Amino acid sequence: MDAQATGDPGGGQPWGPHNTVTVVDPSPVNWLSITWNTMEEANRVDHDGIGQPSLAESWRWLDGETLELKMRDAVYQDGEPFNASMFKLGFDKVQEWTNPHPPGAFLNFARDVTCEAVDDRTVRMRFPGGDSAALMKLRGMHLPSTRFWNEWGFVDPKTGSAEGHW
Repeated sequence: MDAQATGDPGGGQPWGPHNTVTVVDPSPVNWLSITWNTMEEANRVDHDGIGQPSLAESWRWLDGETLELKMRDAVYQDGEPFNASMFKLGFDKVQEWTNPHPPGAFLNFARDVTCEAVDDRTVRMRFPGGDSAALMKLRGMHLPSTRFWNEWGFVDPKTGSAEGHW
C-alpha cells in the first residue's frame, strides 16, 4: 500500500499505541475532547441528564456519608484489567492536585474524602458531612490505566505540573 492509501505520510508505518498524538486544537479546553474520547468514568449521563452506569455498574448510598460503587469486570484498551484498585489509583492521583478541574473547584472532591478498594469490584467512598454532588463529580473523574499514569499522565511539559491540565 502506498502512503496515501494507508493515511500515513511516513510511507505505510502501522498506526498504533506507539505513535504520538499531536494536538493542534488551540482551545484551552481541548483536554475535554481528549479525555472524554479516550477514558471512561464511573458514571455518565444520558441525553436527558439522567445518571447512567459506565465503569461502575451500580452504586448506592450506605448512609449519608458513604457511597459504595460496584465496578464492572472490564479491561483497558491496552489489555490491563480494570478493577476497584484502579479506581482508587485514579482517585488518589487526582486528589494530589490542589485544583484538578480547570472548569472550577466545584468539581473537586473535598480533601477529607477517602476511597477504599474493598475487594476487586467494590469501592467505598466516604464523604464526611455528605456531598450531594458526589455522583456529578464522579462523572468528571477519568480513570486511565497505570500505563497512562506511568508513561504519559496529565503533566504539562511547559510547567512540569499536572495542576489544572486535564
